[in-house]
Amino acid sequence: MGESVGLGGMRLVVAPAAGRLRHLPPMAFHQGDEWVSAGQALAQVEQGSSLVEVRAPLGARVAGILVRDGEPVAKGQPLVWLDDTPPPERLPEARASG
Repeated sequence: MGESVGLGGMRLVVAPAAGRLRHLPPMAFHQGDEWVSAGQALAQVEQGSSLVEVRAPLGARVAGILVRDGEPVAKGQPLVWLDDTPPPERLPEARASG
């Protein structure tokens, strides 16, 4: 799981290991914003033939993606910026088709 650093209402999710980042498809939206739940896999870091999952530390709105899909990352590098203000009461889910 990626570590997170709090910044007054914002959290940075960082790479748990060095490798190549692969984003996972979004799962839930509300008013055009992507929302994640605690423990949801956000991305994977490829390390040769192994994968290390990057998981959301809490339920939050995805405020920014800091690394593009396929780019190399260093351990501890910020990957995703989450806004941890309380979510709306109900989040409609939209599953990405594969």
